[in-house]
Parts: sequence; structure tokens; C-alpha cells
Amino acid sequence: MKLKVVLDIAPLGWSFFHKQYARGIHRVAEKLVSGLSASPQCELSFVATSSVYGGSRMVAEDERFKSTRFFHSPGQVALARWAHERHQWVQQTFPDRRFHLRALRWLAQNTANLADHLASRFAVENLAGANIYHSPLAPIPSGVGKSKLKRFLTVHDLVPLTHPETVNGKGGSLLHRQLNSLTPGSFAFCVSNDCRNDLLNCSKLPPENVFVTPLAASPETFYPVNDPAAVRHKLQQYGIPDAPYFLTLSSIDPRKNFGHLIRCFGELAEAGELEGCNLVVVGTNPQRFTFFDEALRKFPRLKPRIITPGFVPDEDLAAIYSGALAFTFPSLSEGFGIPVVEAMQCGIPVISSNTTSLPEVIGEAGILLDPLARDAWCAAMKRVLQDSGTVEALRKKSLARAKLFSWQRFTDETLRGYRTSLEG
Repeated sequence: MKLKVVLDIAPLGWSFFHKQYARGIHRVAEKLVSGLSASPQCELSFVATSSVYGGSRMVAEDERFKSTRFFHSPGQVALARWAHERHQWVQQTFPDRRFHLRALRWLAQNTANLADHLASRFAVENLAGANIYHSPLAPIPSGVGKSKLKRFLTVHDLVPLTHPETVNGKGGSLLHRQLNSLTPGSFAFCVSNDCRNDLLNCSKLPPENVFVTPLAASPETFYPVNDPAAVRHKLQQYGIPDAPYFLTLSSIDPRKNFGHLIRCFGELAEAGELEGCNLVVVGTNPQRFTFFDEALRKFPRLKPRIITPGFVPDEDLAAIYSGALAFTFPSLSEGFGIPVVEAMQCGIPVISSNTTSLPEVIGEAGILLDPLARDAWCAAMKRVLQDSGTVEALRKKSLARAKLFSWQRFTDETLRGYRTSLEG
């Protein structure tokens, strides 16, 4: 029997217009759509519980989906486009703080939010031909929750509940709405066993309804770049000096603990332990975060050695990973941690936190440390810089470990979860 799956593409609709701000959850949604659309076991159709206009553009412009049904009328798409244009106007005029414009922005924002809501509504009875409903992020709509469809939600982490001190209260509202949408009979995909255990502890779902779909890094995008000239070209393109460097990369927020990494690097550099070595922090606009500026202010003389190239698209990252001495990932909490798999797949040593899902992903392929242990992080960076034998051993382990993760495995485990739900 061919699986008939209705997929909520709201994350892809959002990232269609915000690629530089896309995070791991958006990449997972894209890989989910790609894998399922390529599978002969599956027949896809789409809804969008938000970002309807972006979702409609994605469907219209991607050849893979030209015959895929999108459960929103042309009128809803037109309404969503109007809302998108209002949101753009709000963003473009935001620097102007004059009172009349502030009032107009408030009106435009609220009217656009209402239009978005109306555009995203769909009749559950229209999904009657399907047997699976899957949301990669948004809570399952209440109407779907009352239907006979097998309902799946991808849960990326439960950090706001399990480690609230690492997220400054952010994400809690969405997580509570996600958990509340997991009504009796629902199913969930978790991106790691650590995440699965957290979900079972925080919900009433039976263990047999919760599946693990480990994430991955695409081998055609993340691979060892062994040509020094190719590496130098990419470094030059992003303003990264042609000198040894430690690399870190992720969305930049307090949970990623980059301030701690900067302090460790700064103390080593000021002590003369990292002569000629830089720290490269890849991510969008790190300077807008106070914790980042506070860490830099502590080492003003070293500011030229802490390089922030900003957003780097996936297609350019392999060379930047490959040129690094090591990938450093001091995150306080992770649902999975895609960047460490990308780094391992590029064949570089990994120095990472030993928290949440990261030991499960890295295994014995990297150096795992308490994310707050400054002396241990300093010692690990010195070890990588000074011990070529350790570096070579870690490179080999990284490449071997990365082979355990693939997007094909992710798709296969997703399809297995669907079929299991239908057999019950």
C-alpha cells in the first residue's frame, strides 16, 4: 500500500524568504520533504499552518512538486501574499520611530497576522484521502487531532523544559503547544534517543508511539576538501585570514555557549599559548548579542583574532570546516547537533560538550568536555594545536563516525514509523 502523507511545510515556507536565518529545524524539514518525495512508497500533499505564501512559492518553483496537491485555495495564497508584503513594509520602516509610523506598523502587523491566520486554515475533511498527517515543527491542529488520520509530530528537543536555564525562557510557549497537540493516539519522531527519553518523561505518549530518526549531513555538501588552494579561496571570500584557526558554527544564542569559548581562547592567546592562531565564529550577526560583546570586551587586544564572517551558505562550508584545526562546540544543550556531524564528515577533530544528545552523536570520535570547564577546554585546544598524533587519530575517527548518519537512514526510519502506526 502506498502511503498517502499530508505534510505541513510551514517551516519551508518561512525559510523560503529567510534563508540566512534558517536553522537546523528548517534543514530537517527540507530533507524530510526531499526524502519522502523521492520515495516510491509515498504520495505527498502539502498544507501550511503558517507562511502560506512562502510555501506556495516553494511548491510552484520546485519541479519535484508540480503535481503535488497544496491544500490552500488561490484566494488564500493571494491573502497570504498581501500579508507577506505588509510584514515586509513593517521591517523596512522599522528604523523610523516617528509616532504615526509606529501606529501604522502596529496596525499593519496585526492585520497581516490575522490575514496569515485566515490563509492557513484548511478543512480537515479535505484530507480524507490521506492516512498520515505529519508536522515537522508546528503543533498538530486540533481538527486533525480529532480525525482518523495517523498524526505525527517531529520533536527536535525539549530543552525549554529539561534545561530551562540554557534558553532564557525562549521556546517554552511553542513546546507547550506542541506537547498539548499530542493527543491520545498521536505519534512522534525524535531526532535522538536523548530527545526521545525526554519526551517520554514529559508526555503521556506510550513508548511504542515514539520513534527516533537520527539526523545527518549531506555528503555532496559536507566532505573533506584536501586542496589547500580551494580552502584558501573560500577563506579569502569570507574575510578569514590564511592562518591556523579553531572553528565554531551554529545559530548564535546564549545556549550555544560561545561566550565561554571566546573566554577560553582569549585566556590561552593572552598567555602566548596560541601564537598566530585565530577563532572563527560562523553565524548570522553575532554582534547583536550582549554576551558576545561582553566576551570580546574582556580581550580587546585579541579582537582582530576572533573572526566573525557572518552567514555562510552550506555550499561553501566544506572548505571552511576542512581548513580548521578543530571544530569546537561548547553547547549547553542540544536535541541532536547537526554541525558536529558536518564537521566529522569533513574529517576534522571535534571538541564538544558532553551534554544531552552530543555524546550519543559523537561517541568516541571527539573530545567530550563539561561545557563550563574552562581549564579542560583550554587543555583540549592546546592538545589539538601541539599533538599531531591526536589530530590524525581524531580525523580518522570523525570520518568513520559520520558514516553512521545519513539522510537516507532518516527517511527510512520515518517511513518505518508511518507503517508501524498503520499496522497498529
